Order: sequence, then C-alpha cells, then structure tokens
Amino acid sequence: MEKEEYERPDSSQLLRRLQFEEEEKLKKSRGKLKIFLGYAAGSGKTYAMLKAAHEARKHHIDVVAGYVEPHARPDTQALVKGLETIAPMEIAYKGVKLREFDLDAALKRNPRLILVDELAHTNVKGCRNEKRYQDVKELLRAGIDVYTTMNIQHLESLNDIVGNVTHIEVRERVPDKVFDHADQVEVIDIEPEELIERMKEGKIYGTLQAERALENFFRREKLVALREITLRRTADRVNRIAEEERNALGEMDYHTGEHVLVCISPSPSNAKVIRTASRLAYAFHASFTGIYVETPKMQEADEKNKAAVKNHMDLARALGADIVTVYGTDIAYQIVEYAIVGNISKIVMGRSRKQWMFGKSRSEVLEQLTYRAPNIDVYIIPDMKHTKEYREKGKSSEKKEESGKMVLLELGEITAIMALSTMAAYIFQWFRLSEANLIMVYMVGVLLSSYVADKKIYALYSALLSVLSFNFFFTEPYFSLKAYDKGSPVTFAMLFAVGFFMASMTRQLKAQTRESAKKAYRTEILLENSRKLRRCRTREEVWKQVAAQVGKLLNLSIIIYPVDKKGNLEEPMLFPRKGMGLPELKENVNGKERAVAQWAASNRHRAGTCTHTLPDANAMYLPVQSTEEVKGVMGILLEERRPVKDFEYGLLIAMLNETGVKLQDTFLEKEIKLN
Repeated sequence: MEKEEYERPDSSQLLRRLQFEEEEKLKKSRGKLKIFLGYAAGSGKTYAMLKAAHEARKHHIDVVAGYVEPHARPDTQALVKGLETIAPMEIAYKGVKLREFDLDAALKRNPRLILVDELAHTNVKGCRNEKRYQDVKELLRAGIDVYTTMNIQHLESLNDIVGNVTHIEVRERVPDKVFDHADQVEVIDIEPEELIERMKEGKIYGTLQAERALENFFRREKLVALREITLRRTADRVNRIAEEERNALGEMDYHTGEHVLVCISPSPSNAKVIRTASRLAYAFHASFTGIYVETPKMQEADEKNKAAVKNHMDLARALGADIVTVYGTDIAYQIVEYAIVGNISKIVMGRSRKQWMFGKSRSEVLEQLTYRAPNIDVYIIPDMKHTKEYREKGKSSEKKEESGKMVLLELGEITAIMALSTMAAYIFQWFRLSEANLIMVYMVGVLLSSYVADKKIYALYSALLSVLSFNFFFTEPYFSLKAYDKGSPVTFAMLFAVGFFMASMTRQLKAQTRESAKKAYRTEILLENSRKLRRCRTREEVWKQVAAQVGKLLNLSIIIYPVDKKGNLEEPMLFPRKGMGLPELKENVNGKERAVAQWAASNRHRAGTCTHTLPDANAMYLPVQSTEEVKGVMGILLEERRPVKDFEYGLLIAMLNETGVKLQDTFLEKEIKLN
C-alpha cells in the first residue's frame, strides 16, 4: 500500500483563516448594520427603513426609532406612528436650537433594533461624536442592531466622481469602510422618470425648492448616472465580500499581489488623487499605501499647507491606506526608493497644468521610476479645477513670506558677512598675498552665508555679491565694475559658479543633517524607552517610566488612568510638566474628563481635544492596550489645543504600544508573585 504524500498546510492561508474566524466571532458580539442606499433624495430610503421596522415588530423584535429626519412627506410620517421614539436632543448653536440624535438615551434604552436616519450627517458642536456614523459605531459595539440610510454621493471614495456628475461638492461623507463592513446593504432603486414625477408632484420638496432641483440636480441624465454608480458600487461590494470569504477559506485560485502607492501633497487636487488610488486598490484587490515626503521646505510651510497635508492623510486613512512618512530633499528619489523597497506595483500621483509635482517635474519622476523600477505602473491623475487656484495661492503666499522682515534680516546678515570677507581680503592684500587667496576668502564668506540662510535665492545672492565685491574692490580699475584683464570674466564666472554650487551643497547638507538628527533622536528615544521598560518590575514603575518618556518628548502634562480587569478606570496618576504645579493639573481630573477617558478605554479609540470624539475635553486620551485588552488610558493635556505633530505622534503611539506589550497578563502575574 502506497503511503500518501503529506501536504504541509500553507501558513499564510492558516493565518487568514484564523483571522476570518476571529472576525466572525467578533461580529456575533456586535450589532448588525443595515444600510438603505439610494442615489438621490426622495428615492424612498426612509420609507423603506420604516416599513422594515414595522415588519420586524411583527416578529416581536424590540424596535425603537432613534432619529428619523422630519421630512414633510405624509406617507413617511405616517409610518413613524406606532413606533417607540427617542426624543431628540435640542442643542443651541449660533442662536438656533437644532435637533440631534440622543446617543446616550439610545444606549440607556438598549433596544434590539434602532433606526438612525441620515448616516452621513455631521453632528452639531456639543455632541459626543463629530459624525453620526460614529454614533452608529457605538451602538453596534453595544450589541444593538442599526437600520440607517444614506445616498451614494456621501460615500467618500466616490465624492469626486459624483461631483463631476452633479457639479455639487458634498461635504458630508462616510468612509468606505463603514459601507463595505455593513452586514447588509439594500438598494432602494427607482426609475429616474418616476423620481422626477414625484418631484413635480411635490412629494419630495416644496414648490420653490422642487423647481430649483428640477433645473439643476434632478435632471434625467444626472439621475441615470447616479443610479448606475450606485448599482455598480453595490455590486463591487458584494463581489469583494465573496472573494474575501473564499480567500480566507482557501478557495481562491489566485492572489493578485498588487500594491498601490499614492503620493500625498498639500495640493487641493490631492483629494481626487487619493480617491482615485483608493478605487484602483479596491478594483485590483490590492494593498493600499499613502506616502508623504516631508522636505525642509514643507517643515517651514505655513499652517494652511500643513493642515492640508494632515487632512489628506486623514482622508487616505479613512479610505483604508497605511500612511508612510519619509524625509529628504529629493522627493522623486524618496518615492522611487520606497516603491522599490515596498514592492509597489502601481503609483498614483497628481498632475498640474505645467505637469509639476512637489516642485519636481513629472518627467523627472517618471524618468527615475522607468530607470530604477521599470516594472512599476504609474498613473497620472489630472485635475484642472484646482490647479490654477492652488498655484496662484502658492505663489502669493510665497511672495508674502519672502517679503517679510525675516528676509530682510537674512539678506542683511549675508551682506554683513560679505563686508567682513572684503575686510579680510584687504588684510590679505596688505600682506601681499596672491589673488587666489582673496578668492578663497570670498568662498569662505559664501559658505558662512549658506549657514545663515539656506534658501536657493540666498545662495544666488551670496555668490553674486561675492563676485561683485571682488570685482569692485580687487580688480583693476579699482572701485569699478569694469575689468582690464581679459581673463577676469572667466575668473568672475568661475567664482560665481563655484560659490553658488558650494552654497547649494551646504544648504542640502544642513537639511540632511537635520533629518539625520531627527531620525537619530527618534531611534534614541525608542531604544531608551525599551531599555528602561525592560527594567521595570511593577505596573506602577511601567506607568511612571512611560509618563517620563512622553513628558520628555512632548513637554506636556500627563494623566494616566490604569484600567482594571472589568474595564473600569482606577485612580489617576498625575505627571505635571515643568512649570506646572500638581494642584493645577488636578483641576483637569474631574467627572467630565474622567468620562472621556472611560469612553476611550471602553471603545479602544482615542478621544478628547483635537480628535473627532468629545473634542471639548481639555486633554487627548489614548488607550494603552495589549493584544487582548486595554491596560490603561493616557491623557495628554493640550493647553493650547494644538494637535501633536505627526512625527511626535508616531513616536508616542510606538511608545504606548510597547507599554501595552509590557503590561501583558504574564507580566502582571510576575508582579503579583513579587508582592
């Protein structure tokens, strides 16, 4: 009898299966989300949701209407009757009382099924969460099933496509993850002609509003396009879910292995580029990464440009991208290097009218990619809408920056250095040293100037000033810009070229030195934190150590709430910054702040100031968690209410993750034995 050959199971396949099974277990403990999706207002989403709610009641399911938009539509309003409703909150905003969904009342009521209309809605300031879909997430985590509604134009990745169809910018958007991870999506389909007829009959809007809508949004060609987008995106979602299940169960015959890289910049058109890259990654079932190259120029950019970069990073994260930040002066080189190392198969970047990106020509980027990584596909996404405006704004802001007092001061410093170089050259001439020595004096002056100011225009100015000074003071005829010697023009040209080159190289060297110092600082902090954490023998020592390291990094006051086995906050540990007393920090330990920290612990998500959840708090609260549970919450008191910079935030998260690993149960058992 022949012995059957033993086939070793694929480790990656086993891992995918385990992850799939773990996700399925987690789904069982969470509530179910059903989205009623339409392609335009008045398609019948809310009506269908209410009909489904009444059907659920017939099957003895505990149903509550959490929030239903008060439409002036008799058929819809009639269906609200007979359902238990949660009274909306009334929040005063700019002198007007606005109705909002009462999340706390819904959680307290804890029904089996709750209706929450308008998933893409932005909550008024004063609510716990910025967006209604965040409210829905909390309901799902509490084990409550949710019925909700949304239109296709509110889906984040389709925002630019829908904008091209409707010529309307939709500001309220829902991340694709929320849509794709919904347990059920029901498309409320209606013929465009029927929808237009309903609009004419006044069943959707009032007379005046209906007339404007029919002239603009509710035109047949637009409705047909939106309907097609809705059906296609829903079909893509179904196919993606089926493929993920087959892949997890080992029934896939192929694996694409695609990896899409999108370039992030402060340009207004970058949002379109990111959304296009997201759709490309979705279509190819590919990994999705966003890369941002932080240059010395960008580090000195105004707050508007920095805010634009942050918003684009947040958008990429919302669309499922992993964000990578690299540092350097040559952006094209950094992109190419990461593309090679990261096994990137496709790169998506933007294009302006002049085909310039990040200050580098598109042709330069493509040339480097073609030469160093010929197998990478490059996609160029044009956007003529924002480019001109961005370029004009960029130029005006740059001119404004260059015309400031700082510019005059730096030019004055360069002039003073050249004056000192001229005096030194006079001394050299008095000692009858050769002309070459005088030229070297000016070379030293150019080098010193490049340390004072490191912009290209200053390198040009210092090189030009050195040539003019040498010609004026040390070339016959003296005190004139004329020159008798035939070789003088060559000397001047060489002096200018060498001076400009030296100044430019010094400027780059300074930038590289700063980046090297930053990387070294990051490495040193992480190594020091890791080294000191290993020496800790009790939980208290761990908290004190990480608080000291974070305080050293940010120079901000720290509040730490350890979390017990039941998930409740213990007594806080206070670590005031230098210059702040303990009583002053204690003022931020109150019921309101503690509630925010408890929310961060319960939901395993950051909250507080400079976040989208409970932003009215005084501190930003970050959960410190191991692989299994939350071990504590760190509160960082942001007194000026400014967000932590990306570089420092990355270090902070790395330190907290390491702390969570240190606080594993095995470590706590050692502590118990010690005591």
